[in-house]
Amino acid sequence: MKLIAEIPKDNIEDDIKYLVIESDENDTKGYFLFFHKSLDTPCEADLWFVDIEGAKRQATFNYGINPDDWLISEL
Repeated sequence: MKLIAEIPKDNIEDDIKYLVIESDENDTKGYFLFFHKSLDTPCEADLWFVDIEGAKRQATFNYGINPDDWLISEL
C-alpha cells in the first residue's frame, strides 16, 4: 500500500510536487517518504522513518500536508 499527497502550490520547492509514503515491511520494517516531481518518474529523494506517523509529521512540517490530503494507492 502507498499513500500519495499532492503538495500545495505555495509549498512546492525544487519542482517536488508529490509525496509518497510506502511501507518497507519486508526489509527495514519502517516507512519511506519519497519526493517526486511527477508520479510517472523515479523519486528525486527519500527519507526513512520508523513509523508512518513520523513520515506524515515530516510531510506536514515541510510541505503543509494535512492528514486528509493523503490518498491510498494500491499500485
